[in-house]
Amino acid sequence: MAKNTKTGGRKKGTPNRERKTLIEMLEEKYSGYNPVMAMAEIANNKKINIILRFQANKEVAKYVSPQLKAVQMDLKDITEPPRITAIEFFHTYLPDKNKDQIENK
Repeated sequence: MAKNTKTGGRKKGTPNRERKTLIEMLEEKYSGYNPVMAMAEIANNKKINIILRFQANKEVAKYVSPQLKAVQMDLKDITEPPRITAIEFFHTYLPDKNKDQIENK
């Protein structure tokens, strides 16, 4: 048998029997059900507790944004800490329409 070569079984991405059965049961009972969309609806419903909405947003984010990983920094070559002004900070994180208001003040 060759190493790292798939020689049988299911094709990649094919759900196993139990998962396939569950998906079919959900579709039969709740036509068009999508758990990610259901969580997104909870996340955007202002009548629902903010903690539950936060949790729903956190779960939906897993499906739409890549998870950030920690980055190791070598601080040996840095002689003094980097400084950032409030203007630089707001320019980085504010939408473009608000940046003009800050510059004009």
